[in-house]
Amino acid sequence: MATDEEFFRLQREYWRQVAESDGFDIENVRVPDSMVGKIAGLIPHDCLRYRRFPYGVLVKHYAIVGLHRYNMLKGTNFQFGRLMKFNMLQNCVSSFYMTLEAFDHFVSGRFPKTFQIRIDEKTYGSLDLTVSIARTTDEVTTKKPFIPHYYGGAVADGIIFEGELPDWPSDDDLKHRKRFYVVKESEWRDTAWIFMYLELVLCAHDRSITDADLARLKIVKVAIETSIEDALPNERLKAKSANVYILFKGLEEPRVPQQVFVTGMDVERKAIIRRVMDDAGYLTLVGKLCGGVKKVRRFN
Repeated sequence: MATDEEFFRLQREYWRQVAESDGFDIENVRVPDSMVGKIAGLIPHDCLRYRRFPYGVLVKHYAIVGLHRYNMLKGTNFQFGRLMKFNMLQNCVSSFYMTLEAFDHFVSGRFPKTFQIRIDEKTYGSLDLTVSIARTTDEVTTKKPFIPHYYGGAVADGIIFEGELPDWPSDDDLKHRKRFYVVKESEWRDTAWIFMYLELVLCAHDRSITDADLARLKIVKVAIETSIEDALPNERLKAKSANVYILFKGLEEPRVPQQVFVTGMDVERKAIIRRVMDDAGYLTLVGKLCGGVKKVRRFN
């Protein structure tokens, strides 16, 4: 049996090896036997060899939001291709170190680039995460001290983006055009991240959700709140700090879809997502679901 001194020495050596690749490439790093069941290391998942892995839909959306952060910073248009592997902590609230391929559809040839994305969760059962790394594998980045789990977040540029999430705005609130912008349907249909934010808050709320469940979603209305007064709609959509309000339907009873037809009701639900990205490049997303209102639908 290892002594306390030996245990801590092996623990430090394990995390030193993990830190060499910032937690991404750990195939040859072995968790010492003395750490198993005590202080857990990272669990690796090979997504190319094995199709089944924990939280499949959620992890895919984590990868997509990491690309979203990269695109916002770089002005690129990379889109998710496939998840190659990821490592995660053995905790309910985890950090995810993902390696994936993505394509830039504005570049001819469509050769994939390999990305490394790190997501740090803050809570379980709701959306509260920070993207702390989003980079291609051939980019040179400044080395920072490796921390297995980052509990911080992006720094907001205004007090309306700090603290608890706001309540749903009233109709009178939405008339304040300097603060709120009601997004036109043509705009939110062309803005992929709006639908992605909605799917992400639902995945975080229910980790067993499937792609088939998400396929039933229908957005009814979108409003965005920013601190940018008198800005054009496109500038509001690109704001680094924003509260996004989404009214949607189609997923009131994800496990019993036939109930919608039997009762003849649609349930309009609400999601509020806060986005904050700071000058350091950290992107924090916090979201919640609000109660629904039943809309009676008659069938002929």
